Amino acid sequence: MTAARPTTTVRHALVVATQCPAARQHLSNLVTRAEELHELLTDPEIGACVPSDPDGGPVLRSGKVSGRQIEDAVRAAARRAHEAGAELVLAFLGHGQTPMGDATLYYMADDTLAGDAASSVQVGKLVADAGDLPGVKGVITLIDTCHAGAGVPDAKALAGGFGLGNNRHSLLMAASAHQKAYDLDFSRELASLLRHGIPDGGELLRAGALKMALTNRILKQNCETSGRDGDPDAVEELWVALNVQRPSWRPSRHIGVLGSQDLGEALAAWPDHPAPAGGWNPPALRGLREQAAASEAPGALRVRQVADGLLDAGTTVDMVHSWAGRAVTTPALRSVAADLTAAYDAADPSFDPLRPPKWIEGTDLLRYILEHAALRVSVTGTPVVRLAQAVAAIADRCDLDSEDQLVDAWAKRVHGVVELSDAVARQAALRLDRTWRLVISLHTARIDWPESLSVWLHDGERGEHHEEFPCEPTRAGVEARLPEIIGWAWKKVPEGAGIKNIDVVVPAPLLLTWEPEKASAGRSPLGAEHTVVLRWAGRLAVPGYLAGMNERDRDRLKKLDEQHLGDGHAPVDWLADGDIRDTALLAERLGWRVYDRAIGLDHRPRHLAELVETLLAHTPILLWPRTDADVDGRGYDCLDAYWEQLPEQFIEAYRRRWRAEVGGPARPARPGDEHLADLAGIRAAWHDLDWLDFCRWFEQHPPTNQWSA
Repeated sequence: MTAARPTTTVRHALVVATQCPAARQHLSNLVTRAEELHELLTDPEIGACVPSDPDGGPVLRSGKVSGRQIEDAVRAAARRAHEAGAELVLAFLGHGQTPMGDATLYYMADDTLAGDAASSVQVGKLVADAGDLPGVKGVITLIDTCHAGAGVPDAKALAGGFGLGNNRHSLLMAASAHQKAYDLDFSRELASLLRHGIPDGGELLRAGALKMALTNRILKQNCETSGRDGDPDAVEELWVALNVQRPSWRPSRHIGVLGSQDLGEALAAWPDHPAPAGGWNPPALRGLREQAAASEAPGALRVRQVADGLLDAGTTVDMVHSWAGRAVTTPALRSVAADLTAAYDAADPSFDPLRPPKWIEGTDLLRYILEHAALRVSVTGTPVVRLAQAVAAIADRCDLDSEDQLVDAWAKRVHGVVELSDAVARQAALRLDRTWRLVISLHTARIDWPESLSVWLHDGERGEHHEEFPCEPTRAGVEARLPEIIGWAWKKVPEGAGIKNIDVVVPAPLLLTWEPEKASAGRSPLGAEHTVVLRWAGRLAVPGYLAGMNERDRDRLKKLDEQHLGDGHAPVDWLADGDIRDTALLAERLGWRVYDRAIGLDHRPRHLAELVETLLAHTPILLWPRTDADVDGRGYDCLDAYWEQLPEQFIEAYRRRWRAEVGGPARPARPGDEHLADLAGIRAAWHDLDWLDFCRWFEQHPPTNQWSA
């Protein structure tokens, strides 16, 4: 990502999002979409706005806002823009209504009545009044409601007013005046465009360019734009955001997204703070730390803490670059983030989780991880402890020497020699847990339940230890052998390793009816202490008519990861009832790879048992609802949020559901946890590259007994 465009334009942003009971349609993703849009608009390298909601911002995006609150907030934002000589970006997400034959948008607040203009918010008038204030350099309005196109201000109001037409407006709207808007698709796709930019789109993203790009992404509704420029002194058109794919203008960047946020908040609470002309480079941060240390003013202590953290994070970034060179990659850093999240969660479940935005990559991702370590410290750790954990995880995931002289020198500089030794030891134990996997396979079943369980304990793709466990060909017979299998595995793993990951290989008919993670493994269910992943038996023991299936799907899996990194959405083709009703047509589409991503069923059709094996043969990842409840927008969002942590994250979601079902205490809620309940409603058969490696080894070392998928 390139750095912010040098500009003297001051920009303010206000995002409003509310449900309306009278609309009779709950927008399940409203708050998520609003927060995402607010984050992007206030990112200095994207929207380049400052929040125009210092007191009530989260309330205005909470999904429950009254008409009076909305009107007061917009007018207050306009006054702040007037005082600062700023452009004002306004966004309205939610429901809208228009009278029959009257193209006037009435935004529906929490207390709006259906068909009642008096209790609604007239967006066009609010926008016109905001632009009419002297000093407001322009109003950019984004509207995601039904009938959004009716939000254009009245032409007479714009041409007249106290400013006598000296106003500037740019509007980007989700739908035409007499058209519905669906499920906040506009906000979702707009956020994606702002986050990832438009190739060859120039430096600035204006409403017209965004409308054209949105038209290619949203097919159910017609996005619209409208604009006016009555300012004779204007030197450029109004714009919505900086294009992150613009030609590079990259000054040296010393602090990242988290650092900018924390430093901005700390400085806002400290009066008379400095503002260095060259930005917050290391000398400026050191000067800030010294000035804060000498001050007794409120807020100075927090400024000093943030400055210290940023200096340590910056030192660590420089060390990693010198130590690792090109060994550090974005995928490896995402694995580092997953390791650190697990470590933080084990130490303190209430700790602010490490969830980098999906659009951050490369050095920006490295800096995000290290700034999180240095700045978001829980009561159970210190910045040095967290930074040492991050360095140890980088060494592990990038296959680097943690005893390198550069690392030793860094540890001494940050006074973390012992902390680094502890972190390296802990990471080594985590690596053992990660690499050793137990495979429990039912692939020898002639119909559903087998007469023998094939068990492997492997480190990497090779089966180091193998055993057959005879059993009764029933569910009870299979589950009765699980405690013995776990005990056998514990005797085989090296000292210091554990049995954390278990792959259960199941014939297709059992995938839909058996939840092995709930089976007893002795004192507790199998999934209580182990990460259980379902695998289809047809991938391990490949039938002759599917020969080569696993090798062909390797490239497909790599493309899925690339697609997710590209747009932030889970790479899933969701099949509705109309897509699967005609099984012959479905088979033909699968053969021609019409569905080239993971495949998800948004409901459980009556003939699911007949479909599942056909679908499994054409996708390495199959998703379906656990119950008869359909997968909706919230289900899609949970997969977007956790895709990089799947399939392992499924078991955490299931555990939370099980604990709730037996009346167990809830864990402290953390950002993003709202998606776990939705994730628990999805089942999966998952075959990633590591699993396909094991399947390849199995194929090269075939057993003597028969099997069936």
